Amino acid sequence: MKKMKAVLVGAGNRGQVYCDYSLSKADELEIIAVVDPNPIRIKECCDKYGIPENMTFVSLDEFLDKDIKCDFVINATMDELHYESSLKLIDKGYNLILEKPVTPTFKELNDIWEASKKKGVNILICHVLRYTPYYKSIKQVINDGEIGDVVSMEMNEHVWNAHFLDSYVRGKWNSEKVCGSGLLLAKSCHDTDLMCWLNNSTVPEKVSSFGSRSQFIPERAPEDSTEYCYNCPHNETCIYSAQKVHLEQDLMPFQTWRGINKPWQEITKEEKAEFLKTDIYGKCAYKTGGDIVDRQVVTVRYKNGSIATLNLIGGCSLEDRWIHIVGTKGEIKGYISQGKFTVIRFDRSGNNYGPVAEEVDIASQIKKNANSWYGGHGGGDYALMHDAVRYFAGEGNSISTTKIDDSIYGHVIVYAAEESRKSERIVSVSEYVK
Repeated sequence: MKKMKAVLVGAGNRGQVYCDYSLSKADELEIIAVVDPNPIRIKECCDKYGIPENMTFVSLDEFLDKDIKCDFVINATMDELHYESSLKLIDKGYNLILEKPVTPTFKELNDIWEASKKKGVNILICHVLRYTPYYKSIKQVINDGEIGDVVSMEMNEHVWNAHFLDSYVRGKWNSEKVCGSGLLLAKSCHDTDLMCWLNNSTVPEKVSSFGSRSQFIPERAPEDSTEYCYNCPHNETCIYSAQKVHLEQDLMPFQTWRGINKPWQEITKEEKAEFLKTDIYGKCAYKTGGDIVDRQVVTVRYKNGSIATLNLIGGCSLEDRWIHIVGTKGEIKGYISQGKFTVIRFDRSGNNYGPVAEEVDIASQIKKNANSWYGGHGGGDYALMHDAVRYFAGEGNSISTTKIDDSIYGHVIVYAAEESRKSERIVSVSEYVK
């Protein structure tokens, strides 16, 4: 396979995680240019990937004017920028790796899909969970007919306190109005994609959903709590304390300190402490003013009568995803954090009449990118890029390949669920996909 050349548009954490594949597989991928308005992120990419200064651009239009040749572009801009940036890149004929979610609306998703077909452009969507050894192995078990036809799926995603606080309570995804995406789209279109992929002998037909922001609201704040955590009487005991989560633990520094406008590795603790006295990252978690839900349930009925549910809960003590699939001949259940799942088959051979369980351990198959600060996704980030360079090199698809055509129903489930949640009605998928 020839070495592929790629350009990064949007040099935040997710974009760099994908590009980090080039650090461990330099014979397969080279990052030749970067587009980002932030000079700090530009310098990070130049230092990390060896990008020359004349191949750095502060705007997409500046890059497009140069007609630079590459095998694909990684579009890792913020959700609300995907539509305009993708259409411009498609119009120039660039193949894309496009970060999920594609866009907040079906119309925009359809516009991008239609434009890619018209222009003959290939687009892969970053549903990285498909590429994990965990879900890829589960898919293979289903495809091999080992549990028969899928009857039901129960899926759960619990988002850990620190992650939820940093991204969805105090972070850049805390408001649907600002970022353009609700929690279900921003965090769990991975899961709705899995729903459709694991059960792709059929298509979704009806969707219902309930959800609300009920935990991180002013009414739940202690009566004597202050606006900022640093001077709050509950600072030493509150599990949501900004001083504890962001200053002491400092669990997602690449995201927390971006407002300080210097490389996060160079920021002192004193600078961080001062920053938290005035920035939203230092505010009481109950008083940040966000509108993203902190819990939601989605129910789907498929055309063949199978059903699926997804429980999404933010602000949990333990972060995990788990799944239980019931088929006509057996079941699959497991937790992704454990790196294994159980296949249960029904045995009635001889005098037997009951379940037989087999554990499938995939932990040894997980590979991660070199030097990725907050990447991995159970090996999905690495595996997605491994598949992507081969796909764009013309070496074919894998079981996981997420072309935009194959991402539509997973997004539509989200659009329908949000309509259902807000209007309190059951929504037909036919309202979107005719």
